[in-house]
Amino acid sequence: MGKAVRRRAVPVVEAARASLGSFDHVDAVSVELPPGTDAVEFARLVFTGRPGWTGRLMSLRDRLVAPFGLHVQERERPARDTRIEPGLKVGPFRVLSVGDDEVLCGDDDKHLDFRASFAVRPMAGSAGTEGVCTTVVRFNKPVGRLYFRAIEPFHHLIVARLVAGARTPRP
Repeated sequence: MGKAVRRRAVPVVEAARASLGSFDHVDAVSVELPPGTDAVEFARLVFTGRPGWTGRLMSLRDRLVAPFGLHVQERERPARDTRIEPGLKVGPFRVLSVGDDEVLCGDDDKHLDFRASFAVRPMAGSAGTEGVCTTVVRFNKPVGRLYFRAIEPFHHLIVARLVAGARTPRP
């Protein structure tokens, strides 16, 4: 199985577009998945594979944005048997919809609304399956654009690391 995380994957945006209506930013990261991995398992692997440094980085983010009234994110690492069902919170994400091929999560705040899609699809030119994590963001105010541009390098670093962990199932 390939080990490389593809940082410029073709995004999966249909469900996010239907949920948000429009968006200002989209990026996608993909990785080859173990055979038989569905979207729920892909999402679970991403959520439960978070390294400790990401939690510390997000805690710093929370302290910096609290004076501006932005949401403080939930920091508890989800358990391996965490349920992935619409309406539940998994870490900082609210699960919006669940299907065989895609789990859509997201949240809305004063400054921006975001959706994270965890989709599985056949790999082009291969018999394998890839997991694609697509982030879709709509800026609600000019400060949303400024905020996202400030965190964007960290976003790319964290998402790539989380998706890379999904290629190896954990016990």
